[in-house]
Amino acid sequence: MPLERRRLHSDPFARVTAANFLFFLNFASFFLLPLHVKELGGSETTVGLVMGSSGMASLLALPLVGIGIDRFGRRRFFVAGSIAMSAAALGFVFVHTIGPALFALRIVQGVSFAAAFTASTTMAAELAAPERRAQALGVFGVSTLLTHAIGPTFGEEIVHRFGFAALFCVAAACTLAAVPVLRGVQTRSVHPVETAPPPWSVSRLQWIVIATMTLAGMGFGAVMTFIPTYVRSHELGRVALFYAPYSVTAMMTRVFGGGLSDSIGRRATVLPALAALAVSIAALAWVGNVAALVAVGALFGAAQGISYPTLHAFLVDLTPPAHLGRSQAMFNGAFNLGVMASAFVFGPVTDHFGHRTMFSCAAVLPLLAAALLYSTARDATAGLSPEIASRFDPIEPA
Repeated sequence: MPLERRRLHSDPFARVTAANFLFFLNFASFFLLPLHVKELGGSETTVGLVMGSSGMASLLALPLVGIGIDRFGRRRFFVAGSIAMSAAALGFVFVHTIGPALFALRIVQGVSFAAAFTASTTMAAELAAPERRAQALGVFGVSTLLTHAIGPTFGEEIVHRFGFAALFCVAAACTLAAVPVLRGVQTRSVHPVETAPPPWSVSRLQWIVIATMTLAGMGFGAVMTFIPTYVRSHELGRVALFYAPYSVTAMMTRVFGGGLSDSIGRRATVLPALAALAVSIAALAWVGNVAALVAVGALFGAAQGISYPTLHAFLVDLTPPAHLGRSQAMFNGAFNLGVMASAFVFGPVTDHFGHRTMFSCAAVLPLLAAALLYSTARDATAGLSPEIASRFDPIEPA
């Protein structure tokens, strides 16, 4: 059966989603790493450097990862990334001071993430029917978002009872368990090593989508990097009180609203979502109790749950099948660039001016992303097929 006609919940798609879930249980557990860094004596600037170093490594690795995935196969990169991610998690057991070893392990995690996540998203995009692409990628994203609730919630309990070493061991076991899940899964044929894929140049509209994702990623990264220390320093309870509502609403919007842009258009869907993302980040600056923290987490999750898969689906729309791996590397790279930049930029801001000022500044970034996409002229779709152009903005100008 041609890949384009596969059902949304076909067995290969379900297995890729399950493997991605197991991989991200490891990744999401390290949302708590800022607390460990603080315990080791680090400042907010140190937290930003430690967390950002992984993003930097991922960003630098992505160009080669994208080429390799298109040339050598998706599953190989997922397996290699998962094994390396497990090894890095175990390595943290033996690190007891802030120093080169801590940063080295974060670099390994960044490269491993680039390989495994780019491979899994490429497989998911290939296995999704084009006419239901945003919906399928939204459902696939649930496997990621579910770990954002489970990882910090159970991870915090593990740390409370047994310490960070136990958390690192559990995280390592999760990624190892992901490896056999993909056994036998086949996606599109890749080009032989000796045969280069046909030429591909990045279009203006693709660059706009990538820039939009980078700005949105900076806002997202500011929250995910510094929310653990914010909650702890302002005595707002457990970190899970933010992550749980964030994850629940993000999953609900992806399941029930993930296909919205398939019908009303990518731009019409993502603009209000980016505006809501900005509001939620700004609201964090005013959170003063647990109820407000839960409410803001829910709004943040709903906004991220719509904006991310919508932008992802549109970049896939614009990409020839032979270059899908490169496209996914670019998309992940844009998001990682935003997250990494936020860690490096907002760490010193937080140290000097506090969390509340930092969140107020970070809220501007999704607004800039929305403004960029809103100002995109319809002539940017020139040269696209009518079907693809209509997915961006199906409303004809008056």
